[in-house]
Amino acid sequence: MLIRTKLIIYSMACCAFGVLLSFALVKYISPYASSVATSNTIEIPDVNVQLDFAELEKTVASIELALNNSEQLQEAAAMQAHQRAEQIKAELQKLEQLKQEQLQIKLFKLEQLKEGLFNSIPHVVEPLRVEPLSILPPKAPVSPAISAEIAKGDRVSSLTLGEGLIVLFLACAVCGLGIAWLTRHLGRSLDSLEVGLLNFSDNDFSVSIPEHGEGQLKTLAQLFNHSAAKLRQERQYIYQRELLLDKVIQSSPNVMLLLDDHQRLIYANDAARHLFHKKGRMEGLSLDELLVDLPEVLALALKHEKNGLFAMGEDDVETWYLSRGHFLLNNQQHNLILLKQMTRELNRQEVAVWKKVIRIISHELNNSVAPIASMVNSGRLLTKDIDNPKLTLIFDTIENRTSHLSQFIFNYARFAKLPLPQRRQVNWGQFTAQLTQHYPFKLIHELPEVDGFFDQGQMEQVLLNLLKNAHESGSNPEDVTLSIRYQTLVDGGGFSIVIEDRGAGMSGEVLEQALLPFYSTKQSGTGLGLPLCREIIEAHDGSISMHNRSDGGLLVRLWLPQ
Repeated sequence: MLIRTKLIIYSMACCAFGVLLSFALVKYISPYASSVATSNTIEIPDVNVQLDFAELEKTVASIELALNNSEQLQEAAAMQAHQRAEQIKAELQKLEQLKQEQLQIKLFKLEQLKEGLFNSIPHVVEPLRVEPLSILPPKAPVSPAISAEIAKGDRVSSLTLGEGLIVLFLACAVCGLGIAWLTRHLGRSLDSLEVGLLNFSDNDFSVSIPEHGEGQLKTLAQLFNHSAAKLRQERQYIYQRELLLDKVIQSSPNVMLLLDDHQRLIYANDAARHLFHKKGRMEGLSLDELLVDLPEVLALALKHEKNGLFAMGEDDVETWYLSRGHFLLNNQQHNLILLKQMTRELNRQEVAVWKKVIRIISHELNNSVAPIASMVNSGRLLTKDIDNPKLTLIFDTIENRTSHLSQFIFNYARFAKLPLPQRRQVNWGQFTAQLTQHYPFKLIHELPEVDGFFDQGQMEQVLLNLLKNAHESGSNPEDVTLSIRYQTLVDGGGFSIVIEDRGAGMSGEVLEQALLPFYSTKQSGTGLGLPLCREIIEAHDGSISMHNRSDGGLLVRLWLPQ
């Protein structure tokens, strides 16, 4: 029940109790007050005493006569007293009968009042007429004013039950309306506070309550509104932090899996969906359900609770690093699994080492080649008057080798100092037309309608190098094919470029080391062609892979994100 309603009910009950107590006091005090007033207002008549001796003698004589007849008088008085006693007894019986009748009438009216059938017209009862006893002393005369006051007191003390209930109802109604009007601000404030707290329980902090009334009610409303504003601010801050954290995790290339103590997935990022080939939500799946249709090496690594490196893949081997973490959250054990692809990182570190070596070698060779070339020119000037064919052959040989060595150093320096790609929109039709001017190939599938976005000069160098290797692999020129298609993956769209031939292919050992600098199976190869291609593709945030075809030949696949 509301506090305001309780206050009204309690005040009405107190009012009713006060009215009943007043009625009881009036009923109890009025008879005594009337009798006292009557006794206090009776006037004592003045008596003039005159002594008459003749009359006195007659009186004395009468007394003596009466004393003579005392025995007869005593007998008559006893008889008269007995008769009066019988008469008083009969009158008392009549009075008792009248009281019983009045009590029954009151009980009947009370029953009618309970049943709602009570008539407000009072029932008139004939008063009991009692004959005055002769033995009682005569009543003293009473003034009219005293009689009116006594009658008024009798009317006040003899209110009917219906009139008393009406008075009681009116008093309670007036008291209840007064309390309701006085507590109107209290009721509004408590209702507003109740609504606000209910919104708090529903995690809704956007509500503010009006500041009714004065004093403590207004202070309470101000404190509530201040608390609501503070909670809104804290919630907005936490929400922004959660959005930022989720954005960072979802954008991470590392695979993240959060499992509970029952090995059931709670959270996974986009990289995990891409690795497990799940397009929808993964939350709620068990670890065993996730391992279905996965490579055996990856499934074993996830089952064993160990940290470390593992490699998977047949033709295109990828190196991954797995790490695990355990922590307690909400009194429950949680397991965090992180998978990081280390292939590109290892290749990048390896290429960085080779670049450093190349720069050092190039610097030292340049320091030697430049003086040799200068000395050859000086020797030609000093021996220009000497006609010696052998000397001329020596100078020509030294000049050719220094020139070849300078070109060799330049090619390696170009790999070590590859400039950043200058990307722009490129039409695929014009791009492939320029490639056909250098090496013939067969174009399969239709070219994408979407233009590419890359460095045209660097990509021409990559494709020309790959087409050159395809023609030198022993394949027929008509079997060399080029395919360019636009594809949409989980992490975005891009272009898939595939070059195929029907040559001898590569062995497993050659495939593993083909992209490393200085590795070549050709007698005149420098071992920089494929590493340079990989360096250019990775500079475009893409990837390159090579696979042997099942019916002979080699397949090189390039991926360029849009």
